[in-house]
Amino acid sequence: MGVGKQPNCFIKENLTSYSSHTFKFPTDASATNWNLEWEKAIRYSGHLGTTVLTVGVTVFTGGIAGIAIGSLAAIIKDELQAQIPYPRVNRGWSYEVIFKYDFKWSPHPWGQRELVQTMVTITKDHNQKEVSATSSERKYKLSELPDGCLLIRSHKLSPSAIISFATR
Repeated sequence: MGVGKQPNCFIKENLTSYSSHTFKFPTDASATNWNLEWEKAIRYSGHLGTTVLTVGVTVFTGGIAGIAIGSLAAIIKDELQAQIPYPRVNRGWSYEVIFKYDFKWSPHPWGQRELVQTMVTITKDHNQKEVSATSSERKYKLSELPDGCLLIRSHKLSPSAIISFATR
């Protein structure tokens, strides 16, 4: 159809990049500060949940029964909330966050057009032995992304950073 060279619709592009940030905890105070910050964030989000839960139960059931049921529900919620894991650290430990980006594109209508973002976290003790690790992956279709949003991020190679977590 038309004049000129036939386009190659079976071209595939695959670009990958990653960035890494490592937090080190040289002192007991820095490790304690890190742990307290995580516990505070969990606790504050729990306060919001308790408020919503108590108001909802009180409105739904009303009166003294609502207060009793709301209090019991809040206690159960708080016990569940206490089980939320977070990256607890000690002196000499490190916590690393790695972001990996994989951009896949093809001009063919059935070809891949996506950005895959993987986030890996690794906690290591003072002997550099891995204590815990998590990984999560999220896929974005290019049609779902705002122009240039994560596409720019997938093309940039960000340097790795090592940060000593300071106390206040």
